[in-house]
Amino acid sequence: MMEEPGSIGLRRFPMPKVGRGAALVRMIGSGLCGTDKHMFHGETLHPGGQESTFPLIPGHENLAYIEELGEKDNDEDGRWFDSNGAPLKEGDRVVPACDVNCGECYNCRNFYGWCWCENVFGYGTTVSCRNPPHLFGGWAEYMYIVPKVHMFKVPGGLPDNVAVLAEPMAVAYGSFSRAMNPYWLVKEGAGPGDTVVIQGSGPLGLSHAAMAKMVGAGRVVVSGAPRERLDLAGKMGADVTIDISKFERPEERVNEVRRLTGGRGAALVVECVGLPAAVSEGLDMVSMAGTYLTVGNYIDTGAVGINPQKQILSRSLRIIGVNGMPYQAYSRALSLMEIHWKRLGLDKFVTHSFRIDEAERALETASSLKSLKVLVSPG
Repeated sequence: MMEEPGSIGLRRFPMPKVGRGAALVRMIGSGLCGTDKHMFHGETLHPGGQESTFPLIPGHENLAYIEELGEKDNDEDGRWFDSNGAPLKEGDRVVPACDVNCGECYNCRNFYGWCWCENVFGYGTTVSCRNPPHLFGGWAEYMYIVPKVHMFKVPGGLPDNVAVLAEPMAVAYGSFSRAMNPYWLVKEGAGPGDTVVIQGSGPLGLSHAAMAKMVGAGRVVVSGAPRERLDLAGKMGADVTIDISKFERPEERVNEVRRLTGGRGAALVVECVGLPAAVSEGLDMVSMAGTYLTVGNYIDTGAVGINPQKQILSRSLRIIGVNGMPYQAYSRALSLMEIHWKRLGLDKFVTHSFRIDEAERALETASSLKSLKVLVSPG
């Protein structure tokens, strides 16, 4: 439990009674995200102005077994189904969506699937564990599933250390679904066969590199460090890597992207760094009528200066902010992972695993460049 920023320790809660329409899952593991590191360091302002509410149990990239399913309403004949209509039973392996939409607010009624809900319930990020049933995060032995949570049955062919990547891969799927949407109508943005540049070689960046290949990108370029991560990127979808220890200044990296693209820039550039300064650099990498996605700046860490005329207007750019994912992306991501995980070596993604009582060590390891995806599990 994260008592407050910088303070994390063990806490035991009573096993909750499962209410109507709710469920209890037994955790297999939870991936450590950059958001968890931000919260630990006191950077707690989430999209929409939501603040993390301490104390909380971190963990929103979750994989679990169904331990108990609560009773359904009488008109639902007692059966449970995942969000694709597959029947669910106790013992099934599932990925629960981390953001729960109310379904009633203006945003829920008007925007397709995305976690833009005005009353969003965020597992592991914004909801406190102070009140019963307490278990609202994945760094635990069990997690309580409130009604309205979308759960997704995991394909049998996916090993645990790949299935646990469903949440970041769903983010990546949502990114590309938005970036590629208008392509066929006006040849704007990115389409199959186009060059994609990923800024950042951490877990989010490599998730987007792998997803880029899954959805039909042409050449995929990853800019980041260190060399070990870039070598992994080469196995997970990247055709070319840019080592920022060799191209130290932003203009050098921009020039390298332009050299690789015949002077035009990339049709799609995806920011997965989490630093505001990366945005201005990334805009300069985009081609005429291209698209820029900012995904990594999920937590508010400040502002950055840009030149709107030169960097945006003159080249008719599309700029898209990616705030999470539509819940429908989980099942699509799991299906694509089942097909491509061996080819892209996604089983190499999880580099470290820690028990719950080693959570602080997990945070320290995830903050180093010697890890990729770090897992927290019951044991």
